[in-house]
Amino acid sequence: MNIIQYTCLFLAGYFILSSADPITIEVSWSAKDYPLHTTPSLQIVTNPLVSRQFSPVSKKIFDNLAQLNAEYTRFAAWFPYPKMAVAELDPPSGLAQCGNAGESYLVQLSCRKSGGTISSIDFASYGTATGACGQMKQGTCHATTTMDIVKQACLGQQECSVPASYQIFGDPCFGTHKRLLVQIQCNPPQNNTYWNFTYVDPMFQDFLQATDGHSRIVMFSTQPTWLFKLDTPHIYPDNVTETDWGYPQGTQFVDDTMQALGDYYGRLTAWYTRGGFIDEYGDRHVSNYSYKWDYTEIFNEIEAEHQMTPEVYTRAYDAVIQGIRRHTNNTEMKYVGMALSGHYEFNWYRYFLNHSNHAPDIPLDMISYHFYASSKTRTDPLDYEAFFPQLDTFTDEIRQIEVIRKELSPETRTTIDELGIILPDDNTPGAPQFPLVFWNAGAAYYAYAWGKISRQGIDVVGHSQLVGYPNLPDLQLEPQFPSVAMLNWTTGEGTAKYWVSKLLINTTDIDNDQAVITRTSDVGEKNLFSQAFVTKNGRRWVLMVNKRFADINVVLPGCTGGAMQVVNEASGFGPATVSKLTSDQILLSAFAVAVVHMPDSELMI
Repeated sequence: MNIIQYTCLFLAGYFILSSADPITIEVSWSAKDYPLHTTPSLQIVTNPLVSRQFSPVSKKIFDNLAQLNAEYTRFAAWFPYPKMAVAELDPPSGLAQCGNAGESYLVQLSCRKSGGTISSIDFASYGTATGACGQMKQGTCHATTTMDIVKQACLGQQECSVPASYQIFGDPCFGTHKRLLVQIQCNPPQNNTYWNFTYVDPMFQDFLQATDGHSRIVMFSTQPTWLFKLDTPHIYPDNVTETDWGYPQGTQFVDDTMQALGDYYGRLTAWYTRGGFIDEYGDRHVSNYSYKWDYTEIFNEIEAEHQMTPEVYTRAYDAVIQGIRRHTNNTEMKYVGMALSGHYEFNWYRYFLNHSNHAPDIPLDMISYHFYASSKTRTDPLDYEAFFPQLDTFTDEIRQIEVIRKELSPETRTTIDELGIILPDDNTPGAPQFPLVFWNAGAAYYAYAWGKISRQGIDVVGHSQLVGYPNLPDLQLEPQFPSVAMLNWTTGEGTAKYWVSKLLINTTDIDNDQAVITRTSDVGEKNLFSQAFVTKNGRRWVLMVNKRFADINVVLPGCTGGAMQVVNEASGFGPATVSKLTSDQILLSAFAVAVVHMPDSELMI
């Protein structure tokens, strides 16, 4: 189909819908429906475009986050970039110290901690050697010059750096990717750990500054792979900005008591909240940080990452809380559990929310789960209309989850902290770019989701997510779910998705607004979603969402003289446009989201 044919079909559909009778919204302003309790929020996921160390738009990203003034923003340090998500990528190795670097990177070794020098080279191989520290073995490819070259560079030195390069060691196996593995000891001896916050701190600091004064959910979701039983250690990328989709390896913990797991998270939390921590060998690591946040979320999409069962995860959840308390003495911290990605997994909720399955004094403050809609194609806006019925199906699942929660742990709150859209082939390099109207479809979907879910009293609905991007060759970045983005990855400006979130955050007065009975002449809400609210001081407002890739006419009796804020194609990468209403009839363009502020009224509810 050529573009002229497509345009003609679109115009025909536009004519039929816009020429039909207007949809009338009927609001019973004095008839209470439900109290508004659902906070609109969002998540920000760690990736190179967020980091000031690699991104030209990082400052703009965090400025926009600050300007949202959102509550319960979720910080997700996630596995695709291990050096940005995990603070101890290698296990403590006792008196032996090891380095492992791929071609063009450095093995860096140091005896500075003990004030000594490198006294012995226990192992050195440039080629295909494998193994953890203390268990390194030569591979079938090995440069015989390695040991002599490393000794010459390092013995007797307090520290040394050795490039993993064929120009230094020769090429023992042309065409094969090679690594340099080295094991040393120091004199006097020193115990060695590998805690490194170089790439973790900057993004987290910027997040905490941008959300200062607001409630926050912090999730360091990724557990170090060495905590799990593996046949061979997982080799994570040397390049900080290279993705590692295979990082979550292993399904069984090395330490079945899970104390090591709890200690990792306890020390990580102490680094940020207690000025530092005592490591595995009794050495003090100092940060001087004393940050605070409200909730710590324990892991992410647990049934997918490491394939945990409800029983294993529940033990791990308890162990992490116990570890944080052990290392911080903080018993006031609140926690979020599960972060499920699958659907209709009601056995998870029945097990986890049963307090008898947890250790004593373990709180069940909040649970979380996720939902993403999709479409048949990336580029056809008519396919985007499918987002809305998918959300309808999800709301039925929420209803069933709520029955379980209220029965087993009614005091436990809920955050749906990943709600978004992932288009087909989203992480495929070279996938066709979606049209600009997608931003409006995504914005309409989130506004619709928030409105529908608010009826069920869910505590938080988090828009996923602030930053994603396609392949960015200039920054050497592979795709990172561009369709979930709320910001323009080139400029850091807000898309329609961002501006709709801001519109909802600015408009709602959580636990003070009251939803009132709202009906429309649109049978089955096939075209329009609307919900009216009244505040304690009598302010009246109406949310309207166009669910169609076409203009629709709406009649809202009594709105003349009020004002309308609308996010639509015309508003582009800017905020909602504001207009004075001179008629009760309103034209909503394709996938538009509008908030109508009714004329002044003394009505109290």
